[in-house]
Amino acid sequence: MKKESRKLHVKPTVKQEIKSWGLIILIALGIKQTIIASYHVPTGSMENTIMTGDFLFGNNFIYGSRTPDWIGIPYTRLGFHIPWFRLPSIKKPAQGDILIFKYPVDPYVHYVKRCVAAPGQTIEVVNKEVFIDGERFTDPHHSKYIGPTTYSKYWKDFNIFPRGAGNRDSYGPIYVPAKGDTLRLGEFPTQLLKNVVELSHHTFYVQNGKLVIDGIEQDYYIAEQDFYFMMGDNRDNSLDSRFWGFVPFDLVVGKAMIVWLSFDKTMPLYRITKIFRWNRVAKILS
Repeated sequence: MKKESRKLHVKPTVKQEIKSWGLIILIALGIKQTIIASYHVPTGSMENTIMTGDFLFGNNFIYGSRTPDWIGIPYTRLGFHIPWFRLPSIKKPAQGDILIFKYPVDPYVHYVKRCVAAPGQTIEVVNKEVFIDGERFTDPHHSKYIGPTTYSKYWKDFNIFPRGAGNRDSYGPIYVPAKGDTLRLGEFPTQLLKNVVELSHHTFYVQNGKLVIDGIEQDYYIAEQDFYFMMGDNRDNSLDSRFWGFVPFDLVVGKAMIVWLSFDKTMPLYRITKIFRWNRVAKILS
């Protein structure tokens, strides 16, 4: 009888422990997804605002927290997508904000770039200088240009988005669509229309001078969400909207806030005291 009573006493304790840990994990995941999360920056496209090897805290609720859209094994792509929604936002992303977003080409990857053009604005780059709606965009304090040359406006880079828009140094002008905009073939480049339509989860092609969206011929497309034009502060070494297109509001995750840890990957292990960049800890990002 004593053994049985011990077993009966142990089982509820184990169950309670599992439930407690499960609740803790769910709360932690909820906070990470909806309030604040840590992100690692592996490239130098935002130098010297954000350095390679920086770890950031991101504000995930300011633009409206996204509920999880994927369930699977962490650090793998084994899993499945689930329906998601966005909670009410405090504000919308604005020109100059440093955004954390799902990379449109591969949504499993998070990118960090600066929003240089908001919905409804027109961006143009002239001899490396950025202009928004015809006015010079003020370069961020730590931005830089590392390319030894400036590409002529007469050279068309075939890797540029949309095709024919120029090159990294002489670009545009390109209009950034806003929710509710009417986009017509001929008024906007075909590749731009394709990018906007497909980022809103529709199929797209052109046939007989008409837009064919989800298999139906259309004379125009009305943008279903806002779009943003992103660039790295390290302007000559950034794979950004000049090359792969817009970021839709659906893919915006949060705003980069602060560096909580930073280490120099190029530093050898025997110089361990120099690996960590202590001067960057608690650096506010702007």
